[in-house]
Amino acid sequence: MAGVTGLLLRQLMGRKLGAAESYQQMAETAALNGFNRILSELNNDDNTAYKGYLFTLDHHGGDIDSSGSEKWGWNASNQADFPLRELCTNRGLLPEAVPASASTGEPPHVALTESTSSQRDDGKANIQLQYRLRGYTTTATASNNGAGEGRFQIEGLVVRDGDDPGKGYLARTLLLRSLYVNSIVAGEGDWAVLAGQTLSLGDTEILDSNGASGDGKVLLNVNSADRYLTANGCLPYNLLEDVGASNTNDNLENRIVPILEKGLPTSNLWNLGLTQDKANNSDKSRVWSFDDTGFLDDCDAIACSRDSDSASAEERDDLEENGGSVIRLSASELCKGTGDDCHIFVEHINLTSTRLLIETSANRPVVLHLEYPGTSTVDPSEPGISGSINLGSGAQLCGVNTGSDACNDKPEQLIILSAAPKPGGVRSCGASPSTDKYVLAFDGDSLPAASVHLIPGIVKTGSSSTSLNGLIWADGICTDAGPFSLITGTSGDSTVVRDLNEQWDWESQNFPGYGQMVTRGIRGTGLDTFRRW
Repeated sequence: MAGVTGLLLRQLMGRKLGAAESYQQMAETAALNGFNRILSELNNDDNTAYKGYLFTLDHHGGDIDSSGSEKWGWNASNQADFPLRELCTNRGLLPEAVPASASTGEPPHVALTESTSSQRDDGKANIQLQYRLRGYTTTATASNNGAGEGRFQIEGLVVRDGDDPGKGYLARTLLLRSLYVNSIVAGEGDWAVLAGQTLSLGDTEILDSNGASGDGKVLLNVNSADRYLTANGCLPYNLLEDVGASNTNDNLENRIVPILEKGLPTSNLWNLGLTQDKANNSDKSRVWSFDDTGFLDDCDAIACSRDSDSASAEERDDLEENGGSVIRLSASELCKGTGDDCHIFVEHINLTSTRLLIETSANRPVVLHLEYPGTSTVDPSEPGISGSINLGSGAQLCGVNTGSDACNDKPEQLIILSAAPKPGGVRSCGASPSTDKYVLAFDGDSLPAASVHLIPGIVKTGSSSTSLNGLIWADGICTDAGPFSLITGTSGDSTVVRDLNEQWDWESQNFPGYGQMVTRGIRGTGLDTFRRW
């Protein structure tokens, strides 16, 4: 009799343990399903339902022993305490998989199954599966440009219908899942083609090569989020005002992206070998100046050059063509005819009626540095050196094919760059190329095609109808003196951004792009871990 009773007890205990194990497996299934629901919403490709920005915000209860350590960044009521880098992101779309609380509290439990049916028929109340986002922490914050790791804690529960999941459950598990989080500029139309901190754009238009509306965004770098956390801060007419555009400028109306403390890309983008321009008989970097106004005292020629360790410049009359109306910097003259790129340094350009032609090619694009090649560069003896570029409407600076007089319209092959420290004091559109450093001023068709990247600089256009095929990233962009068109399309139905990516091999540099970004959770960083408690 005792043996029979012992056997029955073991059978009953086995059934009980089997049921408990079955419940535990159901809880793990609930946690996995809940995680997949959340991830699916956050990675949704529909840009009208974008929620990927949540990957950059912590959402957790903090340390229970540390009051105030909770960070419920996904909750709508907490948006002011958790500003995004892209300040006008639509945050009205919150995930249905994690119902956003109107308070600052933790997320509620979410039912995976209907209460009218049961996951197991045991003659008692229906058994339901639920999950809850217990916490999310991330290193992919705005300060890290939305790149890093995100760690989810998803609670899976098996409960009876009508029970409080916070107090009673048949089984509970905690899924720990880590993801790589990455932010990129997803489409060509999302790239910044105008970007800076001080923008005065007037009636500027962004056009394609056929004169229709072109691709590209306007990034406004700001140091404070306050203005954009108000109810009206992100309305189109306020954004137009912020970039100094006309309130009737419908071309720019839906392109403006205020971005918090982003800054401009680094100069490392323009590196295919960093071949520096040097004279044939020298091992020192060469510094150029060009002036057709007769303003310079020590150099009577239009083109002058000096080694970086010499204060005095050499007159380069040998570069003149067509009676001095053209200056040609040939492929053989620059960088001794070698290199996969060619970096030339200029300290002064002031042209009113001269064409400065720089021979470029896909095999050797040219980077024109408006800066010195190093801190050891000797100051020039010429007192009129400006440190800026001024191109009148009768002048022209452009890239050309070897031996050609026609501008080649290849903005990816001619880069105007400065990464010098920003001058002190307040920089504004009142800066002048004759008195201030790192100013690029051009008018009419004087700069037909180039990509401008002046980290400390100000770009100004004149009163004539002016256009540029390329893009402009600068500390200040002042194009409100007259009509200005930025053409972002190139030949063969391509775009400036696409051609730059291909020419400078940005993919191999893991450059995520510069513009309006999307954030995605892309793959796991480790194995799933389940915890029972």
